[in-house]
Amino acid sequence: MKLITNNGKRAHVLHSGKYYIISDNGKETLIFPSDSSGKVSSYIEAGGASGATLNEVLGNFSAYLHNF
Repeated sequence: MKLITNNGKRAHVLHSGKYYIISDNGKETLIFPSDSSGKVSSYIEAGGASGATLNEVLGNFSAYLHNF
């Protein structure tokens, strides 16, 4: 996983050739597919977890990503 941006509540990453936005709302951290500029391409969750922080998801991104 390559971190592109991180403002503490939202991160943009590249993982296995695909871009994702990781969003932490204080209760849960969710992963959404995005384009290369960081625009969310679908609001169908690609992963995440309730009670997880942005740093936890960034630290083990593939574990939080759903397998489709």
